[in-house]
Amino acid sequence: MFINNKSDCELLNRLKNEGMDVISIKVPTLLRCVVSVILPLTIAACGGSGQNGETSGADAIGASAEADSAEVVAATNAAASENVSPEIAMKMRAITVQDQSTTDRFIVKYKASSPEGKDTSAVGSKLARLRSAFPAKANHHRRLGIGSDVVTTERKLNASDANAFMRAIASDPDVEYVEPDVEMTIQSAPNDPYYFRQWFLKSNLTDKTSPGIRAEGAWDITKGRGSIIGIVDTGVTNHSDLSANLVPGYMIMGVAPSPGGFDPGLSSGSCGIPWHGTHVAGIAAAQTNNGVGVAGVAPEAKILPVRSLGTCGTGSLADVADGITWAVGGTLPGVPVNANPATVINLSLAQRSTCSQTMQNVIDFATSKGAIVVAAAGNSKEDVAQWQPANCRNVIAVSGSDATYGSWVSSNYGAGVDIAAPAGDIWSTFNSGTGLPAAESYSYMSGTSMSVPMVSGVVALAQAVLPKSLSVAEFRALLQQSAQPFAAPPDRVLGPGILDAEKTVAVAKSGVIPVAADFTCVEAENLMQVTCTDRSTARGGVPIKTWSWNFGEPAYPADLVRSVSVTPYNNYEYAGLYTVRLTVTDANGKTSTYARPVNVPLPPVVDLSAGVPKTFDKFPNDMTYLRIKLPSGVKSVTIKTTFAAPDQTAFMYLKDSPTSTNPACRTYGAGPLTCTVNNPPAGDYYGILTGVSRNSGTVTMSYSS
Repeated sequence: MFINNKSDCELLNRLKNEGMDVISIKVPTLLRCVVSVILPLTIAACGGSGQNGETSGADAIGASAEADSAEVVAATNAAASENVSPEIAMKMRAITVQDQSTTDRFIVKYKASSPEGKDTSAVGSKLARLRSAFPAKANHHRRLGIGSDVVTTERKLNASDANAFMRAIASDPDVEYVEPDVEMTIQSAPNDPYYFRQWFLKSNLTDKTSPGIRAEGAWDITKGRGSIIGIVDTGVTNHSDLSANLVPGYMIMGVAPSPGGFDPGLSSGSCGIPWHGTHVAGIAAAQTNNGVGVAGVAPEAKILPVRSLGTCGTGSLADVADGITWAVGGTLPGVPVNANPATVINLSLAQRSTCSQTMQNVIDFATSKGAIVVAAAGNSKEDVAQWQPANCRNVIAVSGSDATYGSWVSSNYGAGVDIAAPAGDIWSTFNSGTGLPAAESYSYMSGTSMSVPMVSGVVALAQAVLPKSLSVAEFRALLQQSAQPFAAPPDRVLGPGILDAEKTVAVAKSGVIPVAADFTCVEAENLMQVTCTDRSTARGGVPIKTWSWNFGEPAYPADLVRSVSVTPYNNYEYAGLYTVRLTVTDANGKTSTYARPVNVPLPPVVDLSAGVPKTFDKFPNDMTYLRIKLPSGVKSVTIKTTFAAPDQTAFMYLKDSPTSTNPACRTYGAGPLTCTVNNPPAGDYYGILTGVSRNSGTVTMSYSS
């Protein structure tokens, strides 16, 4: 039913009074009719038709319709405006859709106590009620193991429509977060009797000619019996070097999971099939001393194949999240619980974005189950801070080295890398099929996808001999403190050194628990401010002596050094991606360093037209940010503010960024207030008012050319 004019509005009122459902009415009509509909309903609810404070059935229907109308209006307003509240902005901060991309899949997390959190049918009903607020019809697809929901739209949305859709979803107070269900991608480049080809398992610390991981010495101590490595990937193929080490896996893709975890190949089409999961599994835990093929890093550990990526090497964030959940023993609807929970999760995959909330949640869940998550830094020769899941908390991020003790040509890098491992020309299990699986074979591949299973294998070896289990932070410190030094500084930051299996396993067996740096950070809702909480540990009995913090701002490069644990914060001058680093040093001089990125977005701003006054009945927030665009050649920019009452005061600033840190102009008082900056740079320029959430007034920003 479509309402287009006054008579339609009268009909709408009559239908409402009769308790009929008109939720499918288009929102522009609803807005035109809202005064005539909601006001009578409110009056009725205040006492007209019931007796002794009771509410009639018609009143209850009216109240429900009023609530639905308000919900639709809120979602519509949020979708239409890029200037949303800090609460809405925080719900969709993790990932935004990039300018050139399209998507029709989203992940929404409702509060567990909400109707939608309790029942997936309520999610579908909510999406139907909000249809008119969305750029395209949305449907509930499935619930993930971590409690989030996959929601699909009937068409692919461009960046503008996708962000509008997420704003509409985030306007619901029962939504914790919403983000696109992005595509994850393998990080490889295709390139016994074959043990001589496995240079990466050897190492010679004296002549520096074989920069491998020193696996042979570790095998004298353990071969990893008792550990289980979950390979969340494309699945595996039948292979005599793998079969004895496989435990039953699962295919976790879409709405029809099935047992197995095998890679079925392609019955039609071609993508240059990488048989990626087979290759990765062989590096981690192929059998050894069996007279066949190659040796895995942890040849007596078990391989748990979880197929969450397609044969061509791509898959959704949602499928990867469910694959991790199942692998560590979590529950999925309609899927038997994994009888062999993974102690290590191998993620030889990546996607260019900040760490999504979905990925962080599932990694935290895996960690809570005692698993160690190892992830590829990526193959784009970029800062790892830009690539998930390596940039998430509670993972070990692995970069790639080469056969000359240098950087593998395409390895990502940066302070967020935890350890390096060989990445170039890695020989492992493969399949000869070009479509469907055929005869087993072996092949070279390159990439940080190959580095990750080496670290996963060493973690499995160490787990087999540990007297006490270690946290992710302690495992990170163990690997770093045991690392082989680079023969010469590599051309980019790859971590503190190259993985050393022998030393790692020896230290693990000794029972020494290393001092371990660890922290979490949160972003303020309405400030470009980050606050971090120290979570470092010293369970080995030697106390931490110093904590050295660095917030990654080029203007303030010096570390903040403290002799006690603190909760530091930093106000950033400009939005962007920054790397926070913490180094702890114990009383014996042992150090541990941990670094992870923080995404500092712009706070919600109000856009103004130059020279046009903007009146506020109440300013949006205690810190209100105003913005105009300056062309080139501007001689000066000015902000003027008047308040409605003489007792209303504020601080006012002008700057090329929405912050009161190092402003170009600053003033304070009861008003009228004026601030002017000469020769400002072209682009966005901001006026900032603080302490104004209870004030009313008029603001004008203008410039002279």
